[in-house]
Amino acid sequence: MRKIIFLLFISAQLIFVSAQSYQINLQVSSFSEGDFAPFIFSNDLAGAPRIFAVTISPEQGDVKVRGEIFWKKDDNSGFEWLMTFRTRLFQARSFFNTDLGNAIQLGRGESNNSLIDENRRRGRPSGQYRLDIYLLDANDQQLAFDSKTYEFSNPAQTLSIILPQPGSIENIGGVHAEWTELNGIQYYEIKANVRESAAQSLEDALDSGAPIINNVPVGVLNSIDLRTILSREWTPGQEIVFRVAALIVGGTPSDMIKSNIVNFYLDDPANPFQEETSENFIQLLQSLYDGLGSNLLDRLLSGNLQITDISWEDTGINLSPQEIQDLLNYLRLHPDNILNIEQD
Repeated sequence: MRKIIFLLFISAQLIFVSAQSYQINLQVSSFSEGDFAPFIFSNDLAGAPRIFAVTISPEQGDVKVRGEIFWKKDDNSGFEWLMTFRTRLFQARSFFNTDLGNAIQLGRGESNNSLIDENRRRGRPSGQYRLDIYLLDANDQQLAFDSKTYEFSNPAQTLSIILPQPGSIENIGGVHAEWTELNGIQYYEIKANVRESAAQSLEDALDSGAPIINNVPVGVLNSIDLRTILSREWTPGQEIVFRVAALIVGGTPSDMIKSNIVNFYLDDPANPFQEETSENFIQLLQSLYDGLGSNLLDRLLSGNLQITDISWEDTGINLSPQEIQDLLNYLRLHPDNILNIEQD
């Protein structure tokens, strides 16, 4: 009899826990188009300023959050899906978008690249953006929902780099740079530098030492070969960061509109380590039958991604070339040990 009563008690507790009611509240901050641009153009949830806050109650148990962003370009169109982000399980608590990818780990996300490119070409957020937030349990069952819409009725001009794409590999003999075209511009200027370490932020790298392109005016055209305005030669394998700024007619240098900072790598055909590592990594991804890392594989095969080093996430310490090859060989022999593959 004691055993039966004990089991009934446990069942009752499970029903009580599963029936716990959650609430989620989405609050959208007041922000400028410049604040919102990195959020939309680069899907940079943590790198943008505080765009939104999410309040979860009660702050108990493990939950997930899924966010979906939709864009309505004008009054003659409907909302179209732009991107989705997902968190991993975390202890229920309130957070800002700047916590995503930091205190709260992100899982797999998707984006509508054609619509994001259309946003980039416009050079600034425009129209209406709707953010739907879902609170989920560990089994992805919906616990709560909230949604907010933000409209840019007359957005100010913002500047965004179109090419090269972040993290791309570029021909050392010439790098075509292109950015969104703004109205009423006196001139654009370019700044670029070498990023010496992955520990440097893109901004720190841009502002450190002697830039390889030091605020060089390039007129009113919105594209240029960066190599033609170098102050000194760059070298194979370097990581380069660069930014465009625009001076409005009648404005002062302190009022310049600045773009996002983009990083890219210079190809290094003579580096056998990079070639061998990329080839082994491609072979590893091709051996996985469940689709893990398919997007990463596509970028490697197309040449839009370069493996410069591999480091331990918890310590930031880079693996030696031999350690990297040993790791890839082990994973090819034991693919079941790969639980997930994510791209930052």
